[in-house]
Amino acid sequence: MKYIFDFDDVLFDNTKQFKEHMYMHLEKAGVSRKKTEEYYKTIPKNQFWLKTILAHFSLKEDLYETILRESKNFVNEELVNIIKKLGKNNCYIVTHGYEEWQRDKIQRAGIAPLFSEIMTTQGSKKEAVEAICAKHKDEQVVFIDDKAKHFEDLDFQKYPNLKTILYDEQGVDK
Repeated sequence: MKYIFDFDDVLFDNTKQFKEHMYMHLEKAGVSRKKTEEYYKTIPKNQFWLKTILAHFSLKEDLYETILRESKNFVNEELVNIIKKLGKNNCYIVTHGYEEWQRDKIQRAGIAPLFSEIMTTQGSKKEAVEAICAKHKDEQVVFIDDKAKHFEDLDFQKYPNLKTILYDEQGVDK
């Protein structure tokens, strides 16, 4: 059995914890949360990169590392423990966003070595998920994401080995 995990808000608490952490550091550097949120809204979601915000507000680039240094604190330890038991060869990450930003967060979170492959997409996750299904056509593939929209364009008829799990605040218990 193979498992595909989304990163943000599944393996990594991006929305409730990491963003708050980021806003706090930006405020300490002199940029109000209101200004940061206003600018954040102007960046297409799949183009967000913290370095863009730092440059926009003329902040020192070393703040990037200061903010990312805490990434391990936002990892979903419950899922990481399960992934360790499943084994690297059975686990993948398919994440949505700006590639360098996603890879930096994954690396700093310390979980990259737990996965056989990490794929980043700025559009649909369809191609990446279905490529894994095709590669493992004789095995069940489970795709875990916190947004149902990432399941909508998947071809379940072509890939009957694919199952999906909508991950929410109830987490693994659900």
